[in-house]
Amino acid sequence: MGEELREASGTRAAARTEGAVRIVYGIHALEAAVAGRTVAEIRQALAQPLNISPRAVAVVDGEVVAEGHLLQAGQQLEFVRLAGEKGAPRDTARSGFFPPLP
Repeated sequence: MGEELREASGTRAAARTEGAVRIVYGIHALEAAVAGRTVAEIRQALAQPLNISPRAVAVVDGEVVAEGHLLQAGQQLEFVRLAGEKGAPRDTARSGFFPPLP
């Protein structure tokens, strides 16, 4: 009966979110118990599943941080692309892929 009560009251769910960090990249968002890990570790672990660009900037709670930043429980880590970085590479016009503008 004690186990059933814990499941019904959500105690188990609360225990799972201890040490949780919210991770966001574009339309993807998740919570994971990754407190104590670095931004670089999270980027490497989630690069493929979330399709995180290697050029994406790491932002924790609104502040740009280095790859060695240690995450703490309750923080939000966002990987963001700067405006204008989507689409073709910057040197596309010089590569002959697009004709130069007149």
